[in-house]
Amino acid sequence: MAHKPFNLYKRPAKNGKNIYYVQFYDDAGIRLGAKSTGQTSKAAAESWAYEQLKNGQIVTKKNITFGQYAREWWVWDKCAYINSRRARGASISHGYADARRTYLVRHIIPCFSNIRLQKITPDIIENWLMDLRGKPGKNGTPLSATTVNHCLKTLKIMLKEALRRGYIGSNPSQLIGALRENGKEKSILARDEVMKLFRESGISEIWGGDLRHYTLNLLAACTGMRMGEVQALQIQNVRNGYISIEQSWDRKYGLKEPKWSSQRNVPVPTITLSYLSELVNVSLFQEQEDFVFFGSNRSRPISNEIILKTLYKAFEKIGIPDKERRERNITFHSWRHFYNSLMRGKVHDAKLRRLTGHRTLEMTEHYTHFNISDFQDVLEIQEDYFKS
Repeated sequence: MAHKPFNLYKRPAKNGKNIYYVQFYDDAGIRLGAKSTGQTSKAAAESWAYEQLKNGQIVTKKNITFGQYAREWWVWDKCAYINSRRARGASISHGYADARRTYLVRHIIPCFSNIRLQKITPDIIENWLMDLRGKPGKNGTPLSATTVNHCLKTLKIMLKEALRRGYIGSNPSQLIGALRENGKEKSILARDEVMKLFRESGISEIWGGDLRHYTLNLLAACTGMRMGEVQALQIQNVRNGYISIEQSWDRKYGLKEPKWSSQRNVPVPTITLSYLSELVNVSLFQEQEDFVFFGSNRSRPISNEIILKTLYKAFEKIGIPDKERRERNITFHSWRHFYNSLMRGKVHDAKLRRLTGHRTLEMTEHYTHFNISDFQDVLEIQEDYFKS
């Protein structure tokens, strides 16, 4: 005789009648907490218990829906996956968790919420992915391939963890590939444009006399620092001959560790250090933990919006109007590409990755840009070989 998936027993109620209570078993055969069936007869109590199981009211690994599984996913301090990864030394930021939670709530749960985890198939995922391409985003235009791929990556992480924890026997997303992205490649400024931008005589004309913005961009150009890392730079991080990158600034959550836990020391040219020292000397705030590039008050650095607005104005002053800048896809992050390209081939790739905080050779390749003048050595070989 088959073992029932629950255990029934009676408890006396205040009115003197006996009410049946039920304890269901989990997937490991362990009894769950007791629940009242509200029934006074054993037959009615059994019928009630089977109905609960049939309707998925009793959640086990076998019948859990995606919505039930996803309830606390990506919620900071509640998500078991995040807690597990951080306990093992993974660098997961609050902002990263928020972004994943947004993808989950907006684009994944509406499709998968009521589907049992074990019933999700590659075909269901593929159809969702194709439908997602035409879904309008916040601005009303269809979601970009990049956003769709972020949604897929979020789902893949969740299903991979479901497999690891025994909710599913195989991962239906494992063989689902990402969409091709047509993102415009970042470009970098030409040497003469960089010289125009950073000539000392242009601080007043090009940068509106604001030494903070001039120095901020000069520092990014000669170190490859991410914007958040520049914003988070404190007086105590400016050393003799180098800077110490220990934190990054998040617009919502403030100071955090750098991306990929890439704390590092980076050498800085004498001229840049002199401007940094000058800024520190004339700063309104002199504590070691004060920001070098402070904003409207000492508790926050210059905002992203003001940094970009000032930089793009400076571009216009040296002959790069906004339309051209957009076409060339030059942004603040282009300084990171510029630095990587400037150093590539002059220092060992492993050392360069240590300086930039990149983790892979692939990223070093991605951030490397060439001008035609960089191929002079190739031309010389060609000329020599085909000179006849």
